[in-house]
Amino acid sequence: MRRRVLLTVPAFLVLAVACQRPQVSARSIRVGKSAGDSLTARDPARGGRGPYHVWALQGKKGQRLVIDVTSTAFDPLVALRDADGFLIGRDDDGGGGLAARLRVILPRSGTYRLVATSINASARGWYTVAVSEWATPDAPAPGRASALAVGDTKTGLLEPGDEQAGDGPFQDRWTFEARAGQRFHVEMSSTDLDSYLTILGPDGATVTMNDDAGSGRDASLSFNATAAGRYVALASSYGDQPGFGAYRVTLAEAPPAGGSTAAASLTDGATVEGRLEEGDSTTQRGFTDFVSYTPARSGSVTFDLRSTAFDAILTLEDEGGAQIAQDDDGGGERNSRIVVDVVAGRRYVLRVGAFGSSQQTGAYTLGVRSNATPL
Repeated sequence: MRRRVLLTVPAFLVLAVACQRPQVSARSIRVGKSAGDSLTARDPARGGRGPYHVWALQGKKGQRLVIDVTSTAFDPLVALRDADGFLIGRDDDGGGGLAARLRVILPRSGTYRLVATSINASARGWYTVAVSEWATPDAPAPGRASALAVGDTKTGLLEPGDEQAGDGPFQDRWTFEARAGQRFHVEMSSTDLDSYLTILGPDGATVTMNDDAGSGRDASLSFNATAAGRYVALASSYGDQPGFGAYRVTLAEAPPAGGSTAAASLTDGATVEGRLEEGDSTTQRGFTDFVSYTPARSGSVTFDLRSTAFDAILTLEDEGGAQIAQDDDGGGERNSRIVVDVVAGRRYVLRVGAFGSSQQTGAYTLGVRSNATPL
């Protein structure tokens, strides 16, 4: 039996301790409403971050909410905790620019604490907080693996009940069958979260993974199936905290490196001409050409992709499909440039595409030169 010990504390000491405790103003907000306030030097602060305000929010179990904190005076950070202080989620720049946007699915009914603060410890000024219902799409049931076929684009939802990697983010499993030597391109896109893709082979081992090779915070990768069998695309979010959100996953079959839909190969010091057009490999980004390159000598080289027809984006991969480098506008205007060290005799794959998701067409030139000569 646990015993309770009662201590008598002088009244003046109780008052002194209470005065040292940060006083948090009573603030509350309801779903469907917005409100504003100012962070000042008189507000409580913690952990080297800026001052913070706590807003009380009443919620129901299973309720899907979007919480926005915006400010023109500082870089906002938003966090949501339950009545016991357990962190439900937090976000810094998910609302675009410096705005914070947090999507959550409430685990229980009750009062939650919405914390509005800043990344910068010296931040002061006006901000607004808004809470609204989050309309989520139809998606497979939480925790259930779903099948993908070549050419599919399907919608998923990371939410409570999904598989988790330890205490980390939620993840969905999408399975697909592959032949030995078959080459695939997989993309995961979302406006709700920072997409993260992992490919598992038939033996369960990791084949490749990607975070931000796609547009913005989207994930994009290509790989060769070294063995026949069932592969898994793990769709997740970047970071250690569970992320809630809807996303789309796309599976496409890519031609073999240097296949017929691209220039056959690129040699040292050469420039090839190509065209994105109907009949090319198609990914969520649009038409794509694949060009193979095997250097005769090791060293630093520069790849330049130029086009007046579209905003060029160039990706360099190893023969297994793992991304080495990617560039959008490094070549000036809308051209791409990648500077990288290569190894003699090793085969590389260059993926030529157009920035954005529309199926843009047009001519381009792709060249490679050694950096042993001045630029």
